[in-house]
Amino acid sequence: MKRLLFAAAGAAVIVLAAFSSPSHAFTHYPNASCPDTLSIIRLKTLLNGVDPCSPLTSGTGGAPGDTVNGVGGIIIGFDEIPTGFDIYIEQTAGGVNSGIDVFEHGTNFRPSYGFNRGDSMVVEFARVSNFNGDVELEAPNNVFSAPNIVMRKVSTGNPLPPILHGNTTDFKETPTNSYIASYMTTLVTLDGPVRVARSATPPSSDPGLAFHGILVVRDASPGDSVFIDYNKLTTIVPPPDGTVLQSITGIVNNAARGYRIMPRDANDIVDTQPPGVTDGYAIADNQYRIVFDRPVTSATATNTANYSLASFGTVNTSVMDGTSAAILTVSGTGLAHGAQEIVSVNNIVGVANGIGMTTTNTATFLAGVLSCAEQAAPNPDTLLAIPCADKAIYSGPGGEFLNGGFGPRSTLTGIVTGIYGNLYYMEDSPPGRGETVFAPPVALTMGHSYVLAGNSQVYYSENEFAGISFVKDLGATSIPAPVALDFATAILDTCDVNQNITSGRDFLSDLVSLPTGKVVKRFATLPTTGFHIAGPAPDFADTIFIENQNNVLGAFDTTNVNYPPLNTYVNVVGCMHYTTNTSTPSFRVCPRTVADITIIGVAGATLPAPTLSFAAYPNPARSVQLSFSLPKTTDVQLGVFDIVGRRVTTLYSGQMVAGTYRKQWNGTDASGQKVHPGMYFYRLKAGNSTLTARSVVLTN
Repeated sequence: MKRLLFAAAGAAVIVLAAFSSPSHAFTHYPNASCPDTLSIIRLKTLLNGVDPCSPLTSGTGGAPGDTVNGVGGIIIGFDEIPTGFDIYIEQTAGGVNSGIDVFEHGTNFRPSYGFNRGDSMVVEFARVSNFNGDVELEAPNNVFSAPNIVMRKVSTGNPLPPILHGNTTDFKETPTNSYIASYMTTLVTLDGPVRVARSATPPSSDPGLAFHGILVVRDASPGDSVFIDYNKLTTIVPPPDGTVLQSITGIVNNAARGYRIMPRDANDIVDTQPPGVTDGYAIADNQYRIVFDRPVTSATATNTANYSLASFGTVNTSVMDGTSAAILTVSGTGLAHGAQEIVSVNNIVGVANGIGMTTTNTATFLAGVLSCAEQAAPNPDTLLAIPCADKAIYSGPGGEFLNGGFGPRSTLTGIVTGIYGNLYYMEDSPPGRGETVFAPPVALTMGHSYVLAGNSQVYYSENEFAGISFVKDLGATSIPAPVALDFATAILDTCDVNQNITSGRDFLSDLVSLPTGKVVKRFATLPTTGFHIAGPAPDFADTIFIENQNNVLGAFDTTNVNYPPLNTYVNVVGCMHYTTNTSTPSFRVCPRTVADITIIGVAGATLPAPTLSFAAYPNPARSVQLSFSLPKTTDVQLGVFDIVGRRVTTLYSGQMVAGTYRKQWNGTDASGQKVHPGMYFYRLKAGNSTLTARSVVLTN
């Protein structure tokens, strides 16, 4: 099933994506006696037939179909708008049943293979499915986050298949139109002139139309309407009712209301419309990226007089970024991170038709490049709600217990610390609350820092950044060390209005470590998606789930050595995850690889003594937790210092036995007065050893 998210989207900075290798345990299409290499026409003609080589599908709901090998064609277009991705291919000669959709699930494979329009490609390993009446090739494992579909580029620069021309009668949207049905996933041109009869663009004359969809008609045959979907492959803003279009080129597809033509870019539309603004976001604290729905002239797009800011700041420069976007350098906005900014744009001229904007367009977004901790900070309003909800401040409505809506356009920066297919975990250095990133248009690299433009949402009580349209790789950096958590904190699931209680949510999406847990059987039937561990020693009173997210440990089996046996003592490192989308909503830790699980003993063995460690969390916070472990009995001094090295207060002075400890500092000095917000340092002196940590204290 395709996971659907809706948001505005623009161009992306391209980086390489990872891809999977085929399994060795697959069946030939659809059995060993059939040819491995098919034409698209042969596949579609034989589909669900009586021929022994007919590939089979199950209905139109995307149920599994036969595995097929070697289906090739010329690339005619891409769907790169998050979060499900597609490549459309067609046979060289075109014609009936000559096109097919290659569904890539949640991974955009275009960058990794270097695909472009006109490339000849072969789908080496896939299965057939039928999604809403559209025959597709998709990954045989049908795993959205880690598809195992395999493709190959054959050649580049090939001419596109011939385009089928027709009128509104030929391409009318009605589901009974057998003529257009035979040209699914092929290139067609609707010859005009045609007139926009209905649109979904406000003020909408047809609310039933999809977002950015229009119906067009010929005045000579007004009963034959054609559905033009501007939103599937592009972010072009469609023209209003009454607009006359000379022609529309695009890829034929099926939709809930009938057949549609999907333009690929502004060059597919011959119209008399000015450019429109489709997206805008910060890419630095002093830079905004404005995206247009078509190529625009450099002279008008780089003219700073054509832009103004609601913040009353100044647009100092504007430079082109490709042919359809401009980057503005601004100053004097006076906006803090997360404040709303609005950019007004006018007088920009389109390249193709030379027509300029006469009506102001706007782009609204949050100012600044926000850290993970800023994006994931709790919303004061929802904390005060009844019941209390610790929900990310910039996320959209809903989402505490199911998939919520998108918040405003915003920008995130952080370091990738965990990768699970197309789901990434990012955090700051030093770490505060982290951020989960869902299905960026290009693959991210572990240990790299990124700037991403997208939208915040709450997905089953975990904050996610999704709908991503811009990716900038800032390069490799150090992955923050895992935050050492005790079991009681890691499993604590609470919502406190004053944010004085440290719980698992303060480390959500962070890389964490749990020391010395014992593998236990919490339920009568062992889970197949991970295992439970209990701690701390010696009573092992608190239990947390170690989740096998994205199958990083392999399939559950009693012979799989990646699953430690019951009563084994382990140390676990992984990303802190939370979900309400299970029978046991809870915090859980997700190892990134098998190497994140260290077996340190078996039942009855003497547990190793703890090593000296020290950590301060969360960061930032109003109340700071200081966690430390002592390998032996020793004299201990634990103090707090300000940024110039002056002692603020002493939290402990005396002897402690070996073990793991946690002390809380509530942000007061030695006299009990609240300290000013800012950076503070913590020093643990244990015997002859000294460790330090630091964190930012928020306003008390």
